[in-house]
Amino acid sequence: MSATQPPILILTQGFAGDRLGARLAPALQERFPDRELIGLGGDRMEAAGVRLLARADAISAMGYSGLIPKLPTILRTVLQTASRSRHPVPGCVVAVDVWQPLRGLHRFGPHLKDLPHVCYLPPGPNFIGQSRVHTAASKAFAALITPFAHQARLYEAAGGRVRMAAHAGLQAVRDEAVPLRFDRREPILALLPGSRELEIWNSLPVQVVAAERVRKRYPELTPVVCCASERVEAEVRCRFPTLRTERNARQTMARARAAIICSGTASLEAAVLGCPGVVTYHGSRLQQWEWHRFHVKPLARLRELGIASPYVALPNILAGQELYPEFLDLPAEQISEGLLRVLAQDPAALSHSLQQVTDSLAWEDAGTVVAEEVERCLTR
Repeated sequence: MSATQPPILILTQGFAGDRLGARLAPALQERFPDRELIGLGGDRMEAAGVRLLARADAISAMGYSGLIPKLPTILRTVLQTASRSRHPVPGCVVAVDVWQPLRGLHRFGPHLKDLPHVCYLPPGPNFIGQSRVHTAASKAFAALITPFAHQARLYEAAGGRVRMAAHAGLQAVRDEAVPLRFDRREPILALLPGSRELEIWNSLPVQVVAAERVRKRYPELTPVVCCASERVEAEVRCRFPTLRTERNARQTMARARAAIICSGTASLEAAVLGCPGVVTYHGSRLQQWEWHRFHVKPLARLRELGIASPYVALPNILAGQELYPEFLDLPAEQISEGLLRVLAQDPAALSHSLQQVTDSLAWEDAGTVVAEEVERCLTR
């Protein structure tokens, strides 16, 4: 079937963005059968029927030090997108957890600048007070769609059009895994080092040492490394051949007694699956220097002003308390001690707190809401 109307452009970045974009595609195809879906993504989006203008599933970095090596890839992707979206020009742009690259994309592809843009998962989920980010994003996007009530409140206050809808990744969690009750969980200690190469190199070794320390108190626990891709699994098996690996992190967390989780959306997935644990992150020496040189003081200032949350992990931000103790660039000894404290907590009380986090989220189908906002933009 050939499209008879201008296509819809879906922008994503990274492995997680590819999965999110693929989750939105079916609802857009159903709502707009005469429009082609084009976009930036990877294998999952392509399998969902999106014609890729360029691959962006490998574009994911933490900080400037992680971003700089990827600049040639990012520039090539931006140029390909700008060139390949000229004929035909899209009718609408859906930015999925993407906002920073838009300025560059508009510069090289001015035909995209004045199109209506819908933002799914807007910036600043760690902001709990009004900031310039909310004002800028509210002006840039015709609609902003978020699963978080505090974000909806802040963007509405900044004048944005806001809709609440589920996090598509968390929808997939519910579809793919049924969490076991705490008293029926298996003696598994899930290790989630992240999907980036630097995270495997820097975070996983510390997580492994922490897990071994925990096993001195709970020898029945078996560490299981959750791998985001075949590449990650091959790297883990090469570096830690005796460790058990699993590709389905969600199924593993649904059964595990606890987890050591690299900071990111995985901590929120763990909360939805009722899996307690701790949140860690270990960067390279260059990343650590960058963090302390450029980010610590500004973040401390934002926290003093009540703009940024005192927490990093999303479940902690949503709950307003440290359900998942945070250990960023801290040694394995402190991580293991923190996890032992978590394991010693009353499981019923902890399970109730995690359920409250789940209940605070929006659960209306993300694809349906995004499609409705795209239709509104196209109609106008």
